[in-house]
Amino acid sequence: MNNTAKVIANRLIRLTGNLFKMLSYPFHWVFPKLRFTIPAYSPAKLKMRANATIPRTIWQTNFTDQASLPVYLNYLFNRLMSLNCDYRYVSTEARGEFLTEHASPEVYDAYSRLTNGAAQADLWRLLVLNTYGGVYMDIDATLVWPLDKLLGDSQELYIR
Repeated sequence: MNNTAKVIANRLIRLTGNLFKMLSYPFHWVFPKLRFTIPAYSPAKLKMRANATIPRTIWQTNFTDQASLPVYLNYLFNRLMSLNCDYRYVSTEARGEFLTEHASPEVYDAYSRLTNGAAQADLWRLLVLNTYGGVYMDIDATLVWPLDKLLGDSQELYIR
């Protein structure tokens, strides 16, 4: 598909996302403590490509799996755009456990000395992608095109 269609899809999806975000303010005013649980694992809903170079696994992390309505809707939309991908969410505590199991003592020590959660997430992200491969997305990132079409047969993909 041409770039014009991608740009139009991008704008419409972002506009719709912002509209839902605006509508969530009254929702959280009425239900201030209500949060939604992002699952630690959600298997692919459609058959995955057997020959994909990049594993079809989406990795995300945040300090908690309890999300506000806009973040949860974003998760649901990203799942819709990646039905042939596994989804893995890792909390702060689970990141530490992952590093204990998969990193050298020196790397784990460096991780445990980091006081900034974003810096810890960055180190974890590098290790998880090096260990298992897949795609990392920030918790507030939104796919604007089906992930399988973005990845294609690429061995690597960087989006700024």
